[in-house]
Amino acid sequence: MQCLKHFFASFLIGKGRSSIAVFLAMVLAFGLVGPPPATAQIGAIAVTAAAAAVVTFITNTIGGLLGGSNGLLSDINGFFQALVNLWQRVVYPIALINQARMMVTQLVAQFRGLVRAIDNVNVRSATLPNPTALEGIMRNGSVGDFGQFDQVFRTTFQPLPPAANINPGDRQRVDMSDALAMDTLKALKASDQVVQQTLQASQMIEDEAAQAAPGSAAFLTGAGLVAAVENQAMMQRMLAAELREEAAILADTNAIRKRQADMAGQFRQDTTKLFK
Repeated sequence: MQCLKHFFASFLIGKGRSSIAVFLAMVLAFGLVGPPPATAQIGAIAVTAAAAAVVTFITNTIGGLLGGSNGLLSDINGFFQALVNLWQRVVYPIALINQARMMVTQLVAQFRGLVRAIDNVNVRSATLPNPTALEGIMRNGSVGDFGQFDQVFRTTFQPLPPAANINPGDRQRVDMSDALAMDTLKALKASDQVVQQTLQASQMIEDEAAQAAPGSAAFLTGAGLVAAVENQAMMQRMLAAELREEAAILADTNAIRKRQADMAGQFRQDTTKLFK
């Protein structure tokens, strides 16, 4: 080692400053060829002990928590399964629901065709042009052609006679009788329209009942009750129209008696004048 030092010293003195670069290059090459040994900061035994501690912590702490969570999830799943069984077997039993749907389908297939057949029965009987046109308008189940109905009605039953050709009292009674008859027929047209709408609503409810989800029966029942109330209201209107017609018939009968009394009084006056 001393010889090497003397060699480098004499080399530096002999060569001068120009040899400093060569000296530094040699030092770097020596360091690369023989680098100092590296010393580990932590030994292999310490690393193994640390890893074992981590595994023990996970097993004792987190493993217990995971086991408790799994047990809790199992209890929750059991509760939900019991709840599903309650709804499917007690509250909304699937077998009975399917049975009810099948019954609705059978009832629809059995009665809907009969209802349509009865509704489509042709009961028109008029043969002459004007009565045939009036009967067609009377039975079309629409309230949008009242103007045409008035015209055809007066054409069929003749318009009101002129005042010079009829007694004023008789003319009023004729006009009132025509008005009441037209009112009743218009109410019948409105009733027929409501009947058609009620039949359409009932068919919709039947179709929905055949494929309704559990729990929707209350909504279908509500819709059916609304349709039934509307139908009942129309029936009350028809009963009121019938009562008005009966009252008009009674008034017309009394009017005829009054007219006969007036004619009898007029006859007495004319007879008295004749004998005088």
